[in-house]
Amino acid sequence: MRVIIVGGGAGGTIVANRLSRLLSDMVDRGDLEIVVLDKSEYHYYQPGYLFVALGEEEPEHFIRKERELLDENIKFYHGDQGEVVKIMARENKLQTKDGKVWDYDYIVIALGSQPYPDAIPGLKEGSYSFYTLEDAIKLRDALYEFKSGKIVVGITMLPYKCPVAQYEILFALHDLFLKEKRDAKFEYFFPLKGTHQHPAVSQVGERWMVEKGIKIYAPFNVTKVDPDKKVIYSKENIEIKYDLLIVVPPHISPRVVRDSGLANMWIPTDPYTLKSNEYDNMYLLGDITDIQGVPKAGSVADSQALVVAKNIASRIKKTGLVYKYDGSAFCFIMHSMDEAGYLYMNYTKPPIISLPSKYAMWMKMLYNELYWGMTLKAEI
Repeated sequence: MRVIIVGGGAGGTIVANRLSRLLSDMVDRGDLEIVVLDKSEYHYYQPGYLFVALGEEEPEHFIRKERELLDENIKFYHGDQGEVVKIMARENKLQTKDGKVWDYDYIVIALGSQPYPDAIPGLKEGSYSFYTLEDAIKLRDALYEFKSGKIVVGITMLPYKCPVAQYEILFALHDLFLKEKRDAKFEYFFPLKGTHQHPAVSQVGERWMVEKGIKIYAPFNVTKVDPDKKVIYSKENIEIKYDLLIVVPPHISPRVVRDSGLANMWIPTDPYTLKSNEYDNMYLLGDITDIQGVPKAGSVADSQALVVAKNIASRIKKTGLVYKYDGSAFCFIMHSMDEAGYLYMNYTKPPIISLPSKYAMWMKMLYNELYWGMTLKAEI
């Protein structure tokens, strides 16, 4: 029997390690093969990109080899051997870039989402982001050179991963520039009325922005960016001039999802069992799902990974038990370089946001280190 996990990011790594523990007897006997496929041999801690952009950490701090993070009994393939180019779900097969066709009994798709700035004319040339390591380094260098002027931060399109990333970069820079006595004015835009798609979060974000004197444009839906004139245009016929533009770019699903006919964008998923709505032996977690009301975030993938692993293990062992994801999401929100709040929510509870504190900031920084061991290796 074979379980294939497509994607070696946070969700894929956690579910593989949890499965390996839950089904260790079968793996040890050779009755079960757990395979992780990813085009990269490296694992990147994406929340760390923020600290790279802020100049607080070096890029290497947030990179490890994926092989070192997986249980030794899990098979891992990368490069052309690991890049999945087609999933033939009706045949329980997939193909990798090297031409090999794999059979599977169960498949877990944890491919995440990808930034796609090309969706908006001029955005790639006229803005900075921190959603890839390369972009975070470019932003770090631009911020180092920035002396004075207007910095505009905003969301270009919904949905996007890390639901409070825009708050964190905005508030951290506002505090950092204030401490360094750099002359900077900050403005913010969002596609919907408010500062966030969830009303409870939006109110808190707006209050913090007002307290810091940050001007808000909402709703503001970007239609194009003029890199030469440094102007952002919107369908609301509002124009924002900037000296430095930092955006959360549009996000799309990986090409293999669309090429394989699994979805036009996000794959239809049962919000509780995390099983595909169409294929009985396919499970999904993280950004790739179409689940409404749940942010695309690493903490979500972590919670979902336990449910997916338990459900697959239950079916393989024929226990008859079905486990359900409750919609849990937990995110830290930097309020400054020294303080943070945190957000918790699930399907039945709206977001609860704590007051900013040094303790929460300390916990955020601690988690950046614990991630590699306790979280990825399924120790918690």
